Amino acid sequence: MDDKGINWYIEEWLKLLEREEAAFQHLCSFYDDKQYVKTHEKSKATKEWWLLVNAILWMQIRTKAQLNHDLYPAPIKMLARMANIAEELSSGLVSTIISDVSGGRPLWRAERHDIAYGVAYIKAVRRGELEDRSPNKTVRQAYDVTARTVQRWMHKEQEISVGAPFKHLSPQQLKVKMLESGSRYSKLGRGAPEHN
Repeated sequence: MDDKGINWYIEEWLKLLEREEAAFQHLCSFYDDKQYVKTHEKSKATKEWWLLVNAILWMQIRTKAQLNHDLYPAPIKMLARMANIAEELSSGLVSTIISDVSGGRPLWRAERHDIAYGVAYIKAVRRGELEDRSPNKTVRQAYDVTARTVQRWMHKEQEISVGAPFKHLSPQQLKVKMLESGSRYSKLGRGAPEHN
């Protein structure tokens, strides 16, 4: 990969680290009053932080494994947070930062990535990178879902797309991956064991 490609990863890395820090500070605001009451807002903030942790870990792994490139700076603060959580878990304590995530059936990682290709396809069409008179219909048909489902996916785009490995694809490659993902999703169904 050329310097331009590596620079893209570095820019994305720095953005992710900033987003994780901001998300963690936002999450901490729910614990300031020492009232450990689970609320929708607290669960949403907790889930957002975990999504960013996931994205950081996967980006670090992928760039090292695929490009043999280490991303800097290292996510020391995030790793320290993870070490504290691991210490509690090793003592048999389930931190509220874990228990507060629950609520509704979450998407499995592979399922979320399949959906992310559909979302990315629609966004690429909107940006003029691909031609499709009805991208929502194309995705609905590829994934065998309703228009409402696609709307929900678009509304949750940031949550669905975090950590998904599609950003380096050309528009044509993205279309192929979307069709493959849609085919897999439509055959396996939502929450199928093969998706995990």
